[in-house]
Amino acid sequence: MRILQIGDSNIASTRLTVAMKQLDCAVDVIPTVEGAKEALRVARYDLLIADFDAAIGAAGLLTLIKAIRATRPDVAIVACGSRNALDLIVSALGAGADDFVLRPIDGDELRIRISALLARRPAREAVVLECGPLQLDMVSRQVLLAGNVVDLTPRERSVLQVLLRHRGHVVAKEDIAARVFSMDEEVGSTAIETYVHRLRKKTEHPRITIRTMRGVGYMLDEV
Repeated sequence: MRILQIGDSNIASTRLTVAMKQLDCAVDVIPTVEGAKEALRVARYDLLIADFDAAIGAAGLLTLIKAIRATRPDVAIVACGSRNALDLIVSALGAGADDFVLRPIDGDELRIRISALLARRPAREAVVLECGPLQLDMVSRQVLLAGNVVDLTPRERSVLQVLLRHRGHVVAKEDIAARVFSMDEEVGSTAIETYVHRLRKKTEHPRITIRTMRGVGYMLDEV
């Protein structure tokens, strides 16, 4: 899952970023509304966090939320801020934000809110993604294979999530990287190959396969 966070590079904003990364998210932190518009133009995001404690200015954030809601119904929007910004958060909900989170950030609450919110999107995603005996619970982030817990790293879960979302269809390496890595991360040419190799070993089962489509990408499917 990839998230765009509009906010300052301060302690409060960093804590929010850390909390979201613990949800297996790739997070891009952009400090300006114009920068956020450009990021939305060139990358695909599941969620936008509008931080109303930031020095960006509420007017610009509210205008951006209205524009996104009018043109990108697939992007979920969460307003964030302290109780001092509560009036602005209410305005954000009126402008089209889907939910809000108040500081101090509680990691468990954030995970539940985001998972529930993404499951309610127009392009609805199941709370549990499945391919045969393989399951990924989007709320608990637990992975099960034939009822047994599979121990995956956060990055491995993120790659698996992309493959499960598109099960039965080929996903290009570039598309996987775009959903898993943030803008400030160095992505080597073999990084996705490494994660897919690990997934194959950890999710080996006679009823599922992760196929390599040479020169194209990967496909998760039932056998």
